[in-house]
Amino acid sequence: MPPETVGADLFDAVLDVAHTGRFLPFDKDRRWTATKDERVLVGDIVHTAAETIVPALSTRGGGLAKVYYYSAEEPDLPALVRLGERLAESHGAGAGSRVIWFSDRPDGARGRVMVKRFSADDERPARSVQPLTHCPAADTFGAFADEIGPEGFQFLYQRMKAGREDGPTLVTVTDDRIVGAVGPLTTVAGPDGRTIQQPAYFAVHPEYRGRGHGRSLWRASMAWGHARGAEVKVLQASRGSAAEGLYVSEGLETHGYVCQT
Repeated sequence: MPPETVGADLFDAVLDVAHTGRFLPFDKDRRWTATKDERVLVGDIVHTAAETIVPALSTRGGGLAKVYYYSAEEPDLPALVRLGERLAESHGAGAGSRVIWFSDRPDGARGRVMVKRFSADDERPARSVQPLTHCPAADTFGAFADEIGPEGFQFLYQRMKAGREDGPTLVTVTDDRIVGAVGPLTTVAGPDGRTIQQPAYFAVHPEYRGRGHGRSLWRASMAWGHARGAEVKVLQASRGSAAEGLYVSEGLETHGYVCQT
């Protein structure tokens, strides 16, 4: 969520659905499944003036205990790791545990949390971008997804083959093949009523990077959101990735860094 929407009401809403398997209306994961596969362990939350610790349990795969740490101070990692291990054991999480914390410094971080604010500048058209459904090279999307690997497009392609409609995917084509894609594109009303453009899978084939495909896809996806009333978008970019460099050059706000064990 945009940082200015995070408050006691939103925190209470998360806790209210923690044991129900239901989604909040603006949860991005409701696009993929009928029930929430991660829940907050409400009885294990620690909240003081100095720190907040929110343990959660993911039921995906063999189960994974997660410990989210929020504080202006550096975390006591050994203590948090022990907490995660204890929770994993007590809840039968076969995949073990993970500690996730947030920092205002990039040192050692895995991801950068960024916010896009939409403006009239996002009306600009992007060259060489088209919807996958209108693309003459649409039959190459499966090969693109396989070659990109774990970027989410393999998952999306399987849903497409099963007849699922998750939202439009935009693509760029070179040499009669799809070489870049962003999607599915969706918007949703956030907790404060503003329209949020949700995160999407976004990748350019390694052999075709550095040619402007990524920027064209990004700007086309922003134009799509702007045309549908999007006001803000929150996303996370891997540290050192081409996407991170693109987002910085496009003027996105940085709101911290994600670290994990």
